Amino acid sequence: MNNETNTEAQTSEPIQFVTDLLGDTVATPDPAVRTITDPRAAAALIAEETRSRVRAVVERFDGVPAVLLSGGVDSIYLAAVAVRLGVRPHAITIVTTGDTDATGAVAAAAALGLPHDVIRLTGAEVIDLARDAMRRLGTSELWEVAAGIPLLAARRSLDRLERVGAILTGSGADAIFGGGRSLRHPLHSPAARAELDRLIRAESAANFRYRRLVPHFHPALLNTYADKLVHVFQTVRWWRLAETLAPPALFGEHNGRRIDKLALRMACAEELPSGAADLAWRAKAPIQRSSGLFTALAAAARSHAANLPGARTYTDPMTEDAEAVAIRLYLTLLNQNEHGPSAPGRER
Repeated sequence: MNNETNTEAQTSEPIQFVTDLLGDTVATPDPAVRTITDPRAAAALIAEETRSRVRAVVERFDGVPAVLLSGGVDSIYLAAVAVRLGVRPHAITIVTTGDTDATGAVAAAAALGLPHDVIRLTGAEVIDLARDAMRRLGTSELWEVAAGIPLLAARRSLDRLERVGAILTGSGADAIFGGGRSLRHPLHSPAARAELDRLIRAESAANFRYRRLVPHFHPALLNTYADKLVHVFQTVRWWRLAETLAPPALFGEHNGRRIDKLALRMACAEELPSGAADLAWRAKAPIQRSSGLFTALAAAARSHAANLPGARTYTDPMTEDAEAVAIRLYLTLLNQNEHGPSAPGRER
């Protein structure tokens, strides 16, 4: 590609653990390399690299490609690029019953002409999948379990495909492009450049490594599908490109609203059909929230708290503030640790 910092050959590997491959250089501050300020120039580089990467993985993995289409710009962009390359991936969207954030994913799939499965999980299904995720992962850590639930649910669609090819996911884009972040300093100032560099390096160094809380996270959840789950943005080449982007290339305004991942959104808008270009500018929370999973788990926690002995004596856990619910559940754990599993029914 034109970016001279990308000397590595394009990879068709599903994921590269960039921190493990590059070592301390990922975490070492170096704001001076962030020289690309023009978002249009950055968008052109992103477009070129995305097409190259998607082409490589689609050609490597035979079968029907899929895309985990959350409705955010990252996955919508990957779907649009695949279509531009002549591929029609099978789109899979996971939401909870009653959630409305599937609208972006539905609109994108329709605009791109993709077959699309929208899996709507009931509250009971979310709890069952949470139990399955905890059993497979060996942890009850909130973000690990909540990230695992959509992957387990997506297997319903993957199992119905005759032969699964590359499974595209936009995981990692937020880390390298500052997604969900805002900067305290003026965008063109050296302070903003140093702030952005520090934020992105810290998040990338912590996440783009194999040795995390659950190193076997994807194999544990997806079994053989894990070898086909393509983290499009998690490669050394992407890291080399992203570390050259300065704040004005990644932050700005669109229709009077502050925007993150500016250059990527511009690239996505160019790739989408003209009538659907506005999808590139949608704001979306992380999938754990946008899918409604946090809401479903919080509702289950309230229901559990409401059924504890004496819980409704003074206030109702179904309507009291979340802090009170959390304290109730914590006190129950303390009581169990002191008196054993049967203690919740014991009045003190």
